[in-house]
Amino acid sequence: MARMTTEEFGRAMVRGAWLLVPLGTTEEHGAHLPLGTDTMTAEHVCREVAEQCQAVVAPALPYGLCRSTRNFPGTISVGFASVEAVVREVLAECIRHGARRIALISGHGGAGHLEAVRTAGQRLVEEVPDLLLLAIGPADVPLPSPAEAPDGLADGHAGAVETSVLLAIHPDRVRGDRLTSAPAVPVPPCRVLGHPEEAFPSGVIGDPSRASAQTGAAVLARVVPAIVEMLRCADAAASRGGIPSAGEPAA
Repeated sequence: MARMTTEEFGRAMVRGAWLLVPLGTTEEHGAHLPLGTDTMTAEHVCREVAEQCQAVVAPALPYGLCRSTRNFPGTISVGFASVEAVVREVLAECIRHGARRIALISGHGGAGHLEAVRTAGQRLVEEVPDLLLLAIGPADVPLPSPAEAPDGLADGHAGAVETSVLLAIHPDRVRGDRLTSAPAVPVPPCRVLGHPEEAFPSGVIGDPSRASAQTGAAVLARVVPAIVEMLRCADAAASRGGIPSAGEPAA
C-alpha cells in the first residue's frame, strides 16, 4: 500500500481486494532477537499471503500492549485504550476509502493486545454491516507437530519458534552468539506482578538454541496457507450470506 498511488489503491478497493494489516510491537525479545521481531514476522506473513490472494498489505503498526515485557529496555508499550483507538481509527479511514475486506494479522500474541484489537474490530463491524473483518493472532494458526519440525516448538516468548522464524526470514538479524535462556521462576496462579520480568529474567521463555531456519520454514509453511484458507473461507461464507465456522472449507 505504501508504494501504491492513490489511484492504484482506490482501484484495488473497488475490485474488493483484501487489505492485510500487519500488527507488531517494539518489544524485548531476549539478547538474540531484535525489538522489531513481531513486526518483521507479521510483515513477512502478510506479504506471503498477499502474493497468493492478490491482496494489499498496509504499513505495519509497530507498537502494541506489552504487559509482561514492559520493564525491559527498548519495550514501548502503549495502553489498551490506545491500541483500540489506533486500530479503530486506521481501519475506519481504510473503510472510508472503500476497504470492505480487512485482515488484521498480529505477530504479537499478548492477550490484552489482541483483546484491544478485537474490541476495535467489534465496534467497526457493528457500524459497517458489509465489512468483512478478521483478527488473527499467533495462537489462531496451529504450528507444525514435533514430527514435522523436530527442533523444538514447545516454548514461548523469544524461544525456539520465534527464533526459528527470524532465522528463516532475516537470518542476519539473529545474534547467534547471544542465545540465552533461563528457567522461568514459578509464580503463584493468578498473581498480578508489579515487575513481571522477574518471572523470566532472561526475557526468554524456552530454549532458542534449539532453533533452526528449517524449523522456521516449517512454521511459515503451515501459517501462510492457513491464513490464505481463512480468507477464502470468509469470502465463501460472505458470498452465501453466512458466517464461516472454524475449519469450514472455502467453496
